[in-house]
Amino acid sequence: MNFQLRMLIAAPIIVAAICIRPTYALEVDSESAYQKGLALYLKHGTERDTVTVAALFTEAAEQGHIEAAFSLGVLYQNGEGVSKNTNEAIQWYTKAAVQDHAKAQFNLGHLLFEGIGVARDPAAGIHWFQKAAEQGYAKAQYKVGCAYLSGSGVSENHALALEWLSKAANQGDKDAIQTLGLAREMHAQKH
Repeated sequence: MNFQLRMLIAAPIIVAAICIRPTYALEVDSESAYQKGLALYLKHGTERDTVTVAALFTEAAEQGHIEAAFSLGVLYQNGEGVSKNTNEAIQWYTKAAVQDHAKAQFNLGHLLFEGIGVARDPAAGIHWFQKAAEQGYAKAQYKVGCAYLSGSGVSENHALALEWLSKAANQGDKDAIQTLGLAREMHAQKH
């Protein structure tokens, strides 16, 4: 077999190998960058360099790392290692939230529901709280229960309020336990 024929046969295999390798390398790099950033973030005192943490989380998040996107949202919300910027926090929370990251959904819902750094939008906030609540996130279940109890962002619905508050209370959420008791008392007094 001559050289040109061998190259013609081998070319698709070589191209496939080249195309597959960078994708794998990016996945390893995003996880590595996130883990380095997380380890640095968890350090205390002068060893904690939040500017480097933000750079590492950004590197990972830009490659699609969901946990890094959420963590970067936290840094922007709190102004750690980056300038405090609610719009950036919302952008990064949204990237993680649309991929079903419950804590990102909760934080995004909180910013929108309360209008922290943005126009207050209770309905949009409840939308994200609901998504996190459906995944079993107790804080979100509590918020959804409270919303149904008060009619904030949703129509008031005592039965749904009790259902969501019960779910959160069953997970040990202290606020939910207390609010559930009050909600049951209110319901008993009305009937």
